[in-house]
This record gives sequence, C-alpha cells and structure tokens, in this order.
Amino acid sequence: MASPVAKASPDSPDVPDVPSRICEKCAAAMTHLSDLQPIVGSAAMRIFRCYACNHVVSEER
Repeated sequence: MASPVAKASPDSPDVPDVPSRICEKCAAAMTHLSDLQPIVGSAAMRIFRCYACNHVVSEER
C-alpha cells in the first residue's frame, strides 16, 4: 500500500514567500505577476494584478 504524500503547509519553511497585496479599488487579493530587475538609474519593480477588477499595480522592491 502506498503511503500518502504529505503536502507542505503555508507556514512551512520549504514554501517560498509569495508577495501579497490587497487591491485599493475592490479590496480583493491581488496576484503577484512578476519581479522586474533594476535597470541603470531605477529600482527593481514588483508587479501585481487584481483579477476581480483588472487593476494593475507596480511597486519598488
């Protein structure tokens, strides 16, 4: 008999930290899309999208 596969809990150190953000327009959870690397003279950017209202936000990391 095969043993059940244990799933990692969100509090587990094996699970990488996923950035989170709340939408300012509709208060839904936003999805982290990408991290953009810094270009000469600018900071690295983190991009989020709200799939509830289609609002997109970028912030410096």
